[in-house]
Amino acid sequence: MKSAPLLEANNVSVRYANGEVALRNLTFQVDQPSFVAIVGPNGSGKSTLLKTALGLLEPYQGDMRVLGFDTISQSASIRKRVRYVPQRDRIQLTVPLKVKDIAVMGRLLKKSPPRSASDEDINRTHEALEMVNMDELSDRPFNELSGGQRQRVLVARALAGEGPLMMLDEPLAGTDAESQNLIVDALGEYHKDTGVNVIMVTHDLNPIHTLVKDVLMMKNSLVGIGTPCDVMDPKVLEKVYGPGARVLEYAGHRYCVTRDSGVDRH
Repeated sequence: MKSAPLLEANNVSVRYANGEVALRNLTFQVDQPSFVAIVGPNGSGKSTLLKTALGLLEPYQGDMRVLGFDTISQSASIRKRVRYVPQRDRIQLTVPLKVKDIAVMGRLLKKSPPRSASDEDINRTHEALEMVNMDELSDRPFNELSGGQRQRVLVARALAGEGPLMMLDEPLAGTDAESQNLIVDALGEYHKDTGVNVIMVTHDLNPIHTLVKDVLMMKNSLVGIGTPCDVMDPKVLEKVYGPGARVLEYAGHRYCVTRDSGVDRH
C-alpha cells in the first residue's frame, strides 16, 4: 500500500497577524520518504510554511495535509508524529537544566504523565548526543554552552525522539563551522539509516545540497520545486534572489552564491 504524501498543499494562502499575505496560492505535493529543503531569502515565508504544516497557523484559503493528516482538523495527530526544532527555542536559559535533561525531552514530552525516563530513553538520548559530539558534555548546564553547542543539543533532542518526520527551522543559523558540519552529518546519516523524513528550512541550500531529495524554492509563493540541481537554475534563482545570484557547478552538482544571509524572521 502506497504511503500518503509527506506534504500536500492545495491553493494555500496564509496571512501574518498584521494582515500582510505571507504565503500565496501554494499548490504542490512531496512524496515520502524524503529529505526536503524549504529555501528562500529572508521574509519569503519559509518558517510560515513550516508553522502552517504543524497547524500553528491556519490558511485563510486552501488546505494542507502532512502524512495524510489535515493541518487544521487533525493537527494533534501531526504533532504526535513530528519532532520539531523551532527557530527560536523557548527554553529559559535561567532554568538550571543539564544537557542530558534537554536532550531527553524529545522522548518525555510524548509520554503520558508522570513522565519518567526509562533505560531506553536514556540510551537513545546518549546515542543522539554522541551523533553531534555532545555526549561528553551531557552533565554540563545548558546555559553555559555556546550558541552552536546549544543548537547541537536541540538537534540531538529531535534525533532522540520518535516519529516518522523531523521538522527543523533554520538549524544551521548562527552556528560555527564545526557545529554546522556535525549537524549536517548527523541528519544525513540518520535519514539514510532510518528512513525518517526530514523537512528543513534554510536560507542556504549549499551545506545540505547532497543530502536533499526535494527542494521547495519560496518567495511568498512557490517559485520552484524539484531536485537541488533542478531548482539551481539561473532563471529560477533570479526570480528569488535577484540578478546577483550566481550558479557554480562542481563535481556534477550545482551550487548557488547569493548576497542573502541571516535568518528568516517570519
